[in-house]
Amino acid sequence: MNQAKNFAKYLGLFLARFVLFPIYFLSGFSSRRDDLWVFGSWGGYRFADNAAAFFLFCHKQIGDRVRLVWISRSKDIIEDVRERGYEAHWLWSLRGLCCCLRAKFYLFDSFSKDVNYWPSRQAIKINLWSGVPLKTFERDIDNPRSRYFRLFHGSLPERWFLGMMMPWHVDRPDLLIATSDETREITWKAFDVTSDSVVVTGLPRNDILFARSRAAGKAQRAWPDSFSAAVDAKRFIFFYLPTYRDSGKAFLNIAWEEVDSLMCHLGATFFFKFHPDDKGRFEGELENVVQLPQKIDIYEMLAYADALVSDYSSIIFDYMLLDRPIIYYVPDLDDFVASSRSLYFHPADIAVGPMCTTTSELMTSLIEAAERRKMPETVRAQWDEKRRRFNTHHDGESSRRTLEAIKERYFFGNI
Repeated sequence: MNQAKNFAKYLGLFLARFVLFPIYFLSGFSSRRDDLWVFGSWGGYRFADNAAAFFLFCHKQIGDRVRLVWISRSKDIIEDVRERGYEAHWLWSLRGLCCCLRAKFYLFDSFSKDVNYWPSRQAIKINLWSGVPLKTFERDIDNPRSRYFRLFHGSLPERWFLGMMMPWHVDRPDLLIATSDETREITWKAFDVTSDSVVVTGLPRNDILFARSRAAGKAQRAWPDSFSAAVDAKRFIFFYLPTYRDSGKAFLNIAWEEVDSLMCHLGATFFFKFHPDDKGRFEGELENVVQLPQKIDIYEMLAYADALVSDYSSIIFDYMLLDRPIIYYVPDLDDFVASSRSLYFHPADIAVGPMCTTTSELMTSLIEAAERRKMPETVRAQWDEKRRRFNTHHDGESSRRTLEAIKERYFFGNI
């Protein structure tokens, strides 16, 4: 039954291309306006990440001169954005489609499908990307079993078919951002664009990490009650944020009851959230271990975490900016390296904290982090070196630099 449904679904998507590609072609003749920008995130299903952070920043800086519109596939997101006082439309509504046809600038987290690829021809596409790459992506993927490898390096029929089904991957952005010179080089090669198409600005989503006042920041955010209670009680807060595995299998290998007992002893709370694409399930109900909603924007809460537990997620590079403990829980390290796409960096080579492969190692590291032991000078030097390697800028000005890059390139500094 599921196979039949999947076949019908993909057949429908394939046949729809014979309508959508003419729309794409004709959209190139639309008269586009410099003062109309459309934004989107995560395939149109989230209001989060760099696109959302930059959208909010642009409203403060140029909202009186530029029409800024959020495009989404989700009615809930559209309602939420409108309640915040901003313009938002469903991608195939008349207003949404008109905005996409008239907008000169598309701004998104990964691909133009985050907004709406089909009315985007001849628009300027600005890819704010989604993080520092640990695993190879786009044209650098070298696993023949991957459809993305076949999209770029497969046989002619494979490239034609997959390019027809995923044209936004083949469509090169006009401008991208990166966090350092090293990640900039990786990015322009993976997207097959010129080196000057990638600008080192830092990531807009990280600006919120540098908010000076915890209280002021808290007042502006809608947090889960459990998180607000932990902050108000001044509990030590751990965030566990595992990444998505290429295998698609859910990863949930934690001794939850032991963690809960330890948190009680430490006066701490252990919050965790699955990657948005992860299908994992947590069935337990513990006092000091709390699952956060899968769709929540974690960056609105990250600055309030006293320590991070992660594995291979790019969030480790973001959290480096906070100069707080990072614990790498990697019980499947060998399997991950063997089954994943190739890695730009081996996790052990870039770690700035303990790498734990067993429950006992994890527990020891959690205790050490909660005790706030002073970092030895030798470790401090390694930390600083790796932070600079992946984050050229250590401030809250990434959105400003991104906007300046757009202004200088497309408006000659005037907007």
